[in-house]
Amino acid sequence: MIKTKKFTDYRVVKKGDSDYPKKLQMIKDAPEKLYVRGKLPDPNKKTVSIVGARNCTDYGSTLAKSIARILSLNDVQVISGLAMGIDTQGHIGAIEVEKPTFAVMGCGVDICFPSHNSNVYERILDYGGGIMAEVEVGTPPLPYNFPLRNRIISGLSDVVIVVEARDKSGSLITSDFALEQGKTIFACPGRVGDSLSRGTNNLIKQGAYILTSVDDVLEHLGLIVDGLIPKVEKDVSKLDYFEKTIFDTLSNETLHIDQIVEKAKFPVSKCLNTLMSLELNGFVETTTNNYYRRVE
Repeated sequence: MIKTKKFTDYRVVKKGDSDYPKKLQMIKDAPEKLYVRGKLPDPNKKTVSIVGARNCTDYGSTLAKSIARILSLNDVQVISGLAMGIDTQGHIGAIEVEKPTFAVMGCGVDICFPSHNSNVYERILDYGGGIMAEVEVGTPPLPYNFPLRNRIISGLSDVVIVVEARDKSGSLITSDFALEQGKTIFACPGRVGDSLSRGTNNLIKQGAYILTSVDDVLEHLGLIVDGLIPKVEKDVSKLDYFEKTIFDTLSNETLHIDQIVEKAKFPVSKCLNTLMSLELNGFVETTTNNYYRRVE
């Protein structure tokens, strides 16, 4: 647990104030006040929360970050809880494209929890985002505060995306609040039998939308008009080391995954996860039978 260096740099927004989020005013048991560092989400923009398992897989981590990147590049605000795993990757995806993201804490806004997320915490503020909490400044990360903050995450959102979740997890608490609040839930399907897929697969069985592409969410938010996907300028400089390496191995000619592994010299699992990220971000497309090519 780390106290931030400038813990006096916050304000209190009370219910009824002009800048109190309108989406929160509409939920049951809306917080009476919010302690805020940085900014609150822009009420004129769409907001999506990305939540999921703390002990996520590499696949889930890559997926959450890629979803956040694409949403952010389409001017959709990303919100989560700064927890380990999926939450953190959602924030990082927005930060990597220098867009605002917002974190709802289960402790005082002067405390970074978990402590190893201090860099993410500061970068959220650097890129025009915000840190907020219902509890007072100085409140430690007590367990019972975290389920309560989940209603704020869903309350601020137009859509909740659950990436990976066990049968009983905090992200499912967020989805329960979202259902009560009349919010839309998208769940990422996973392999049958995987413990981290049980929660999301059960959400789909119960009626959540299946997320097969970020376009599903953009369309639901009304950001795809007449079937046309908004064009996002591709910036290769934003790719991380693995993405850039694999992107450079590809061309307009298709390559099989085995050829990509041989050229990039990364493990198969790393190549597949990286290709998924590149595909979600529009840099790569799959043709058939594990063949990939670059999208110019």
